[in-house]
Amino acid sequence: MKLLARREHSARELLWKLRGRGFPENLAQAVIEELQAAGWQDERRFVESFIRARSERGHGPVKIRFELRQKGIEDGLIEQVLAELAIDWEQVLETVYRRKFGERPVQSRNEYGKRYRFLAQRGFETEQIRSLLRD
Repeated sequence: MKLLARREHSARELLWKLRGRGFPENLAQAVIEELQAAGWQDERRFVESFIRARSERGHGPVKIRFELRQKGIEDGLIEQVLAELAIDWEQVLETVYRRKFGERPVQSRNEYGKRYRFLAQRGFETEQIRSLLRD
């Protein structure tokens, strides 16, 4: 309960944390199932919270998908929640870009590559980055 009181967790995260604290896997799994039945742990709620938090920090959809997969979330749920939240990724991308590089235009191929790599590491899609850097 203390873990869920601080923030949402995926079922896999809870399992890792409980096993790390010495609980047997079958007992930890039973506890997680009880928490889910009571509505204390919900994968969908976790995904929504995670996507909102990461997008507000300036992370793109590619990185968010990757992180959610690592946390044991299925692709179908990830895509469904991403579609429902309807985040304007171009706006997030532009905000991150302006915060990092300001209004200075790209001066060289080397600088273009540096900016491209920065945005790609933040998790934005190739076409989004190219479109922004062209403009």
